Amino acid sequence: MWCIVSNRVLVVLFLALLSAVSASAQSIEARFSTEKTDYLVGKPIFVTLAVSNKTSEAMWLDFKVTGFPFPCNDFDIEVPGAALASDWGCGAAASCGRGFREVQPLKTILIRRLVDASFRIRQPGLYEVRAHAIVSVHHQNLFDSPEAEKLDLSQSLAVHAIGGTEQQLKEAFQPYVEALNSSDDMIRGNAAQAITELAPTFLEDVLIKLAKSPYAYGAIIALRKANTHATRAALADIATGGDDPSVRIWAIQNLGRANDTSYLPSLIKLMESEDKEIQYVAAAAAGNVGGRAAVNRLSALVSNADAETRSAGANGLGQTRAREAVPILIEVLLDSDANVRQTAVSSLSLLTHYAAFDGNAWADISTAESAAAVHQRWVKWWSSHWTSCEMHGIADCASPKPL
Repeated sequence: MWCIVSNRVLVVLFLALLSAVSASAQSIEARFSTEKTDYLVGKPIFVTLAVSNKTSEAMWLDFKVTGFPFPCNDFDIEVPGAALASDWGCGAAASCGRGFREVQPLKTILIRRLVDASFRIRQPGLYEVRAHAIVSVHHQNLFDSPEAEKLDLSQSLAVHAIGGTEQQLKEAFQPYVEALNSSDDMIRGNAAQAITELAPTFLEDVLIKLAKSPYAYGAIIALRKANTHATRAALADIATGGDDPSVRIWAIQNLGRANDTSYLPSLIKLMESEDKEIQYVAAAAAGNVGGRAAVNRLSALVSNADAETRSAGANGLGQTRAREAVPILIEVLLDSDANVRQTAVSSLSLLTHYAAFDGNAWADISTAESAAAVHQRWVKWWSSHWTSCEMHGIADCASPKPL
């Protein structure tokens, strides 16, 4: 009994310490909030930033963030004790293209951020969500307009994560499923993001439907994350017969990352596509799914007369984690096309975590002569390391060591 009372007191004290605050400047006021404090583990958690215009004139807001490790957000969050929401593979690229946000006189805008897109709270307990925003106020919607004032807001929000049953979690997600039919773009978009980011397997039918909606890109990732027989089959259907080429390419990439070898024949068939982008991503997917079993088919591509096809084959070989791919790629360093040679360099680095360096820079392969010198360095290195060098894949992120 004492333990129960003690835990309740701890929760109350923790929540009291993290009381809501707001920050105010001359023309705007801002505060962070969550929908509530108690959440089932696995239920979406949104943080909302409300910014109010206290004046009788319209204004435009620019939101500045540190961006690391999550670029392209309007404000930063941190959750000590929670795991990072990592995705499959290495590297990240982002082009945010963010502009100013308008706030009408005496109005408030709401900006929501899904905590689960950056962090995962997997265990019951008390958590502190630290939110930080820097809001720059402008009187004109011009990129180079002067900053009229700036507000810097830091706030801690309490989250009490509670364990529950799958049935309880299904019930917790039901409002998000219903919100997919909302006429409000923001409500509908937030619901789609929550469902696709967390990708619960009990919503596989919903994820499959979302993959045929304007939310297809997020839903395709979710199909791979859910990783059920039905979601993998849906990925394969889109990959092999989708109408939108860019959506097909995204589905092929994620099908390759699902690691279901039963789809290797389909990916190898896609390698025959006349569409060079589809061929390229299909070769990479086949390499990742097939491993050693895909090496022969990929090596056939690097013998093709077409340079783009050779590059696709070299890239695919780099995904195989297969020792047999290394000597093939070393020979590709002598290819007549500089782009194909560069693909071989990248694939060798991915496979072995080694590369040829000149000082602190990657060795030049732009000319046939410089490429031949790098080829000789690789031949010499491989002859003495081929039995001991560990093979790696795209999920093994590390900077290469010098040969």
